[in-house]
Amino acid sequence: MILKSLKLTHFRNYESGQLNFHNKVNAFVGMNGMGKTNILDAIYYLCLGKSYFSNGDRFIIMEDKDFFRLEAVFDTETDTEIVVIKSQSNVRKEIEVSGKKLSKIGEHVGRFLCVIIAPADIQMMLEGSEERRNFLNNTIVQTDRQYLEDLILYGNLLKQRNALLKSFADLRYFDALLLESVSNGMYAPAQRIYERRAAQIGQMKQIFEDTYADISGRRENCAITYQSQLKDYDLEILMKTNEHKDRMLTRTTSGVHKDDLIFSMNGEPLKNFASQGQLKSFVLSLKLTQYKLLEINSGKKPILLLDDIFDKLDQHRVKHLLALLKDNNFGQVFITDTNEDRIKIILDELKTEYSIFTIENGFAHIQ
Repeated sequence: MILKSLKLTHFRNYESGQLNFHNKVNAFVGMNGMGKTNILDAIYYLCLGKSYFSNGDRFIIMEDKDFFRLEAVFDTETDTEIVVIKSQSNVRKEIEVSGKKLSKIGEHVGRFLCVIIAPADIQMMLEGSEERRNFLNNTIVQTDRQYLEDLILYGNLLKQRNALLKSFADLRYFDALLLESVSNGMYAPAQRIYERRAAQIGQMKQIFEDTYADISGRRENCAITYQSQLKDYDLEILMKTNEHKDRMLTRTTSGVHKDDLIFSMNGEPLKNFASQGQLKSFVLSLKLTQYKLLEINSGKKPILLLDDIFDKLDQHRVKHLLALLKDNNFGQVFITDTNEDRIKIILDELKTEYSIFTIENGFAHIQ
C-alpha cells in the first residue's frame, strides 16, 4: 500500500496544499511549529478517520474557517483508491472512498493500515491506563472488525449503565431489573474483548522483547503484562459483587474499561526507573511491535509515521534503530526532523530512496 498524494484544505495551519510522495521514504524538515507534524496527522486521519493529536475536529479546522478537507490517492495491491474526508463545524464528518460515501467510521478503519510514533507517546503511555488501552485497541481494530464492533457496543452500554447509576442517585430510587437489562448486554462483548486482548498481548510479548533488545543493544530487559479483572472472574459475577459500590460511586467499577498494560524494566516499574533515552526506546519498540503485528495479521505493510524520533536518543540507540529500520524492510515511511543535515545522513546510511520536503509556515517545498 502506497500513499501517492495528499491534498489539504483548511487543515490546521494549511490553507491549501498538495504533496506528491515517494514510494519509499519521505522526510519533512523545518523549524518547530511550521507544520511538519500536521502532515503526519493528516495522513493518520486519512487512514484511521480521526486525528492522533486532537480530541475533536474543532481543534483541527483552521482558525476562522468552518471546515477542513483531506484528499489522498492510495495505490493498493489491487487498485487505486481516492479517499476524501471532510469535516464541517457542527456537521457529521463525511468519508468517501473511490466515490462511495461510508455510513460509519467503522467501515473505514482497517482499510489503510498506519502506525505513528511521536514524542507525546512517552507521556501518554505513562500517564494513565486509558492511553495504554487506546494503544492496544488501535492495534487490534485495524485488523479485526468484530473487535471494533464489540468496543462500540460495550462503550455505548457502559455509558447507559453509568447514566442509570447517576439517575438512581439523583432521584433516590433504584430499579434492579432496569440496571440488569443494560448489564446483561455487556457480558458477551466484554468477554470477547478480554480474550482478544489477551491473545494480542501473547502475540506481542516476544516481538516486543526482541525489538527492544535490538534498539537498546540488549542493555536492559523490558516486559509487558496484561492486567484485567476478567482474568479471574466473569463480568457478570464482578458486576453483581460490586453493585453496591457502583451505586455509591455512581459509575461502573468492573469491566474491560479498567484493563491496563503494565510496563517494566529489569523487573521494576518503567516510569520509576527509566531514563529519557530508555523511555523513548521503550515506546519506539512498542510502536514497532505494533507495526509488525499489523503486518503479520493482515499480510500488508502499514504506513509508518515517525515524528521527531531521533531527538534525545543517544548515538548508540540511533545506530541500533537505524539497523532495525534497514533490516526489517518497512513499507512507505514518513519522517519529520528539525535537523536537515542529520536526516540526510540518516537516510543515506539507510541506503534507501527518498524525497525531502522543506516545511515553512504551512507550505511544503520539495528539494
